[in-house]
Amino acid sequence: MTQLEIIRMIGDFLTEIDVVVGSLVPGDPDLTTLQDLRRLLDARQLILSRQVFEDNTARFQSAAAELKAVNDQIGNTLRKIDNMAAVIQNVTGFLNGVTRFLTVVGGVI
Repeated sequence: MTQLEIIRMIGDFLTEIDVVVGSLVPGDPDLTTLQDLRRLLDARQLILSRQVFEDNTARFQSAAAELKAVNDQIGNTLRKIDNMAAVIQNVTGFLNGVTRFLTVVGGVI
């Protein structure tokens, strides 16, 4: 994967969070939690977009493969809002995956 593909994957995930957030009623405590997680993920994406990484190194490719695996594992489960605990857990897992990715490839967190 390339740096641009990682940025797009995170952007797609942010869009999924936005769809879930739009489905919740104002005042729902899960809404605040998801918005906070979204802000953190958005900040990580911004870090990634502002730095230049050598995306052809083994370290980058390994970290990218791990992040893609997390993304693939979560799949389309975010839209299943009948289990918000699982949605929040999946968003947190992806956020942690992005954080690990940035740590491995040298991003500043």
